[in-house]
Amino acid sequence: MGSNSDASSEGADFWNASAGRPLPDLPALKGDLECEVAVVGGGFSGLSAAHHLAEAGADVALFEGDMIGRGASGRTAGMAGTRYKKGWAALAAAYGNEEARRLHAMMNEALDTLRGLVSRYGAEDALQVGGQLIPAHTPEAFEALAADAEWLRREVGEEVVELLDADATERAVGARGYRGAWFDPRGGGLQPVEFLRAVAGGMHAAGRRLFCKSPVTSIEERADAVILTTPAGRVRAGQVILATNAYTPRGLVAPDVSRRMVPVASSILVTAPLSRNVAASILPGGRVASDTKRLLHAYRILPGDRLLFSGRADITGRRASDPASYAELEKCLRDTFPQITEPQIDYRWSGFVGVTRDGFPHVGRLGKRLVYAMGYGGRGVVLSHLLGRYAAAMALGTPVEAGPLGARGFVPWPFHGLRIPAMQAMTWLYMHQDRRDVARALRP
Repeated sequence: MGSNSDASSEGADFWNASAGRPLPDLPALKGDLECEVAVVGGGFSGLSAAHHLAEAGADVALFEGDMIGRGASGRTAGMAGTRYKKGWAALAAAYGNEEARRLHAMMNEALDTLRGLVSRYGAEDALQVGGQLIPAHTPEAFEALAADAEWLRREVGEEVVELLDADATERAVGARGYRGAWFDPRGGGLQPVEFLRAVAGGMHAAGRRLFCKSPVTSIEERADAVILTTPAGRVRAGQVILATNAYTPRGLVAPDVSRRMVPVASSILVTAPLSRNVAASILPGGRVASDTKRLLHAYRILPGDRLLFSGRADITGRRASDPASYAELEKCLRDTFPQITEPQIDYRWSGFVGVTRDGFPHVGRLGKRLVYAMGYGGRGVVLSHLLGRYAAAMALGTPVEAGPLGARGFVPWPFHGLRIPAMQAMTWLYMHQDRRDVARALRP
């Protein structure tokens, strides 16, 4: 979708620079159009919804405000993880074992949905499956990971996860100081732009109606239809799916779902190619990793022996094109991987994630004709494809039971107008708590 109303997140983007597939030649909407279902947003959720609608025989049209993957989907670090924000034991404590088992089943379903899209559109080259590591930065964090592994074994009979001690973690990650790690061989890394171009290109070649440079500026729900307005045309649809996540313009729909998310900029660095020896020492075997800090860091080795390192820099996104705003994140990279002496950073960029109050993404309805799927909080690489599929089913009148991912927890943030100073204060607090935890864990 188009730019966020607070700020734009720009920067030199490795994904677009390295994608082998060309951008699909998608037109802008000019004139009026009718369809059964209109999808607003051309990222993971929107394309998944449009694909599943088309497969069901629906007359669907998709509208993207810029280019496919211009929003969060094309700016992600591409971590295809297998967990929610909270661990399994914590989810069971908060929601009960039955609901936690349902969440586990939906995560597996989301992985299958992503793999199905990869296979359907021949995007195998975009998905790197070497497993996901979660290094623990404190003993308490490792104990929580161990409790999660035990919950999986006891409640769902899953024993695929491996727990690594500190020495094994150092070898697996290529970094010191972690107290242990969780390893799930099903996780991996996605080249998001390559994937998005494969899906959009395949749908376009099959005759699906996808429009770029067509921002939806208003949505009017009437008794018999929904009217969408773009700069050069109008759309009359029976149902609308809103898949714009943190890039949802304020006031586009009522009630205003943009107030149910706080847009937080996540920043990414990509180094110049490393020496073969140094690259081989970091996450051997094609693994990806994201640690357990409050302000977590995620990293992976990319084809061509580059290191991707992501975390929080300027969380407002207003300084995304200023290299100085990434200085603290670059320091974290050097501290984590000191074997990279004087790392050269070739790419820096940011993108917004939509943070909800309960930490879950949500799919649901706003009235009789409007469905939404959004609020991924940095975990949309896997879950967005499932929620796009759920949104498609809902738009066609099929009931969907999404548990905690449904509508009930998708509520407005209080004092939403103060989100920027509140985010800055919380980031400062979390950063100092993480530093304190690491210092305490390193004491003899």
